[in-house]
Amino acid sequence: MMLSRSKLPLVLLIIVSAFALLGFGCRKPQEVKQTTATSLLVWGLWQDSDVIGPILRAFKDQTGIDVQYKKIASVGSYEKELVEALAAGRGPDIFVINNTWVEAKNDLMSPSPAEIITQRDVQNEFVDVVDKDLTRNGYVYALPTSVDTLALFYNKDLFNSAGIAEPPRTWTEFQKIVIKLTKVSNLGVIGQSAAAIGTGSNINRAPDIMQMLMMQSGLTIIDNTAGSTRVDIANDKGARALSFYTDFSNKSKQVFTWDNSQDYSIDAFSQGKTAMLFNYSYQIPTIKAQNQRLSFALAPVPQIEGSEKQITFASYWPFAVSATSKSPQAAWQFLRFLTSKSVSEVVNKAQGVPPARRDSISLYASDPVMGVFAEQGLKAVSWPRVDIVATDVIFNTMIDKVATTGVAIQEVLKQSQDQLQRIVNDNAN
Repeated sequence: MMLSRSKLPLVLLIIVSAFALLGFGCRKPQEVKQTTATSLLVWGLWQDSDVIGPILRAFKDQTGIDVQYKKIASVGSYEKELVEALAAGRGPDIFVINNTWVEAKNDLMSPSPAEIITQRDVQNEFVDVVDKDLTRNGYVYALPTSVDTLALFYNKDLFNSAGIAEPPRTWTEFQKIVIKLTKVSNLGVIGQSAAAIGTGSNINRAPDIMQMLMMQSGLTIIDNTAGSTRVDIANDKGARALSFYTDFSNKSKQVFTWDNSQDYSIDAFSQGKTAMLFNYSYQIPTIKAQNQRLSFALAPVPQIEGSEKQITFASYWPFAVSATSKSPQAAWQFLRFLTSKSVSEVVNKAQGVPPARRDSISLYASDPVMGVFAEQGLKAVSWPRVDIVATDVIFNTMIDKVATTGVAIQEVLKQSQDQLQRIVNDNAN
């Protein structure tokens, strides 16, 4: 349960001060050493000062290092503002990155000294996707407090009214529920949608859902096995995934349940116009704010029936140390402190987000909301998108070309693959 804003500063101060009194940071591997640095600047996006402030004070009490925190107002302008500040020599020592940035922007980052954290430490302490996203050639480039994943949101009232007792565990079950819940007029107008799936432009995070389906089908999307980086989606597995997704917007299909006439997916779900939504935990406050009376629950994303490996899609914002920082050692000491079990739990509980650390997952076992996201962290995958904004545009366009214009799936996949490959090649040059 999330704490009220009025209680956050006092509660966090008590908890984090307790860490200092108990000697937190005096034991490996989360040792905080003294350093000659006297100050650090951190840029963030999500943490409010009342959450992060007590943690900064606790770190200063132990090390003497003063850490200042700046929250950037808009995620839309964050990357541009960050790159410009770093280039001008006025950037932060520590900044948040998207989990996809290491591939294209590691020249902006200072990897961790081995005495602070190694790749092996990351593999032992964090869920697998953290190692795959944030380490390169044995070096650790960033660390998260939280890892978010795509989950299934479902409307309990609509499920109950239709006599559906449980959310779908497989995509076959999902299709059956879609058929049962969808209401379409004789003119083909959707009166009640079963799920926000099938198009791109009016579905929040449609590219992530599409990429998850491809990866569940066995695609890595990026293939490095031949010694070069090759985008690989224009094949039978990619075609099956794209066909499956867009069938839900095809009026000739039995699973037709969504089209471009529907409201934006989050609004449609919040208003009770669609029964299921795929999204991340960070959208929960938005949904509740739009409709406090909405009765909904969370479940893991469906899997391919008979598949041995379960997969969902990860999205998160870890912290990195700037390559231009004058105190990289001290900055990494702070990141080690921030992402330690005790401190990261304080941050995650205050924000209502799931953990990145393996040893924190069991703490959420009985939580009906965060428990789903925490457990899914173990199944989370991602891939090294060089330009996430351009990639989203390519995937949304790919989906909508099939869903609304009837362009052949293989043709669209080849076009999209070529566009993604150009982005990869441009980054390599």
